[in-house]
Amino acid sequence: MDVPSKIEEDFERADCSVAFHAVDLGTGEELGVHPDAPVVLASVFKVLVALEFYAQADSGELDPTQIIELDPITYTAGPTGISTFKDPVRISLRDLCQLMMSISDNTATDILVRTIGLNRINARARSCGCTSTVVESDLKTLFDGIATDLGFLGYAQLAAARSGSLGPDARRKSIDPAWVAACTALDPTTRTNRSTPRDMTRLLVSIWKGEAASPASCAKVRAVMGQQVNTRLGRGLPDGATLAAKTGTFTGCIRNEIGVITHADGRAFAVAVFTRAHTFFKGHTGIEAEMARATALAISTLRDRPAPANPIQAAMR
Repeated sequence: MDVPSKIEEDFERADCSVAFHAVDLGTGEELGVHPDAPVVLASVFKVLVALEFYAQADSGELDPTQIIELDPITYTAGPTGISTFKDPVRISLRDLCQLMMSISDNTATDILVRTIGLNRINARARSCGCTSTVVESDLKTLFDGIATDLGFLGYAQLAAARSGSLGPDARRKSIDPAWVAACTALDPTTRTNRSTPRDMTRLLVSIWKGEAASPASCAKVRAVMGQQVNTRLGRGLPDGATLAAKTGTFTGCIRNEIGVITHADGRAFAVAVFTRAHTFFKGHTGIEAEMARATALAISTLRDRPAPANPIQAAMR
């Protein structure tokens, strides 16, 4: 069995589908499983937000040290950071970007999206060659859309239903797999933040080559991606290897991560893994373990391939 087939089969055993792409930054050699399939980005789109934020900051269009005052009533729902706070916050834009990338803070993300603009984020994606990538909305809009699709008045009511505070019937409705699967936000061909694995490795290659924006801006994105707290791909790193990455998790079925793994010998690999569980709200531990295993297998395979006669440094086919 070839490696892509094995990777796909192993994910099926973990009870999920996968779209996957890995690229050797030094040779351009690649390996994929449905690399051009449309996928739901979830929080992976925050890499694009960070890239455009640093680009605007470095060009002088905005002041990254500007202090923003936040009221709890404006916070976007989320499990980390400011999204969980009860009190007002004063914080700089650049620290918001740090929170967005290190702990995936949703409130920080939405403030930055409003500050730099959706049109600019999408234009940056296109300039990197990510022609299948679209950021449709901020997270609050996305979450409220899920709630509406499930028959709730807004995300606050959906969250209350999932917590059980609205009773057992409301909770069952809030996590009903058939209803959740029909949500627009989970359809990567329509009105959700979406891309393909190949687009995302292309983005990473562009950032690592210093071409996605100014070299200084790209360096800042690489640095902040290296400070992500939680990882899936990083669980199987060999000794001396480092990871700069961003995860994405969404409503009980989506688990993603993109990143660049650099081995101790300097060889680096861009990887994009997008999964969708067959059984919603279950099996996440096995899926995440498989993400690490598949990444290790793909990189091992790419490392063993002979370099092409005329290697294209960090190029995409």
